[in-house]
Parts: sequence; structure tokens; C-alpha cells
Amino acid sequence: MSCGARLANELRQKGYRVTPQRAVILETVAHMHGHHSVQEVFTKAEQSLPGLNVATVYRTLDMLHRAGMVEILSTTANITCFSLRDPEHPHYHLICRNCDAMQEIEPVLFNELADTLKKKHGFSLDHRHLTFSGLCKHCQSDAAKGNLTP
Repeated sequence: MSCGARLANELRQKGYRVTPQRAVILETVAHMHGHHSVQEVFTKAEQSLPGLNVATVYRTLDMLHRAGMVEILSTTANITCFSLRDPEHPHYHLICRNCDAMQEIEPVLFNELADTLKKKHGFSLDHRHLTFSGLCKHCQSDAAKGNLTP
């Protein structure tokens, strides 16, 4: 079964209709790998489905997020990016609030926190995809030199 057919089947199992637009947008996000803006997804998907409009891409990505198939990442520059959810490989992002540099980190650091919250408070932390903002090494150095407000 192809990637697109598998994803379309998963979407149907979640109770959503699979329109040609949804199928193309979902497959496009899956093949792009990483995190991409609505405009980037639109530009790529339109190659497979001419006549597609950006509003349809935005609505579809929002629906795919609600369906649990797409992750949302908001940068400090208020750009919303999307990626295919991969439950087998959760990851986190560190985003510099000054230069918008992004770095992915493994979730191992937070497994202990999730376990502690579950044991102490009965709270199940959803930590499949988290984003932390702060300052990267370069911008911290600039801040130390007085070239940036920390």
C-alpha cells in the first residue's frame, strides 16, 4: 500500500471524508518531511492538483491537526508550520526568540518528568511534540556583549 493510500485510509478510520484535496495535501506534507508553512505546502501540493487554493490548504491542515495526523509548530516570528505526526518518533524544538534558529531535541529529557507527573498528580503529559523558546548560543553571546536584550 502506498504512503498516500495508507494515510487516506487512516483519515477515513478517524471518521473524515477523503477528498482529492485532502488526499493530496496529506501526502504532500508526508513527503515534504520536516516542518513547513501553509504557503510551502500549498506551492508543493498545487503541482499535483492545479487549481488548489491556499485557503483549502489552511483549512485542511487545521482539520488534519484536529484528526491527530499533523503537528503544528509556531515560530517566534508567528509563522505556523506543519509536519506529519509520527507517533514512533516524538521530538521537541528549541527556537531562538531572537534569530528564529530551530533545533530538534529528543524527548528522553522529559520522560522522567512525565513519569513523575503521572505518579504524583495522576496527570498524563502529552509530550509528543513540544516547542521551547529562548536564546541560542549565538544570541546569548550577543546578549552578553550588550548587543541584544536577553
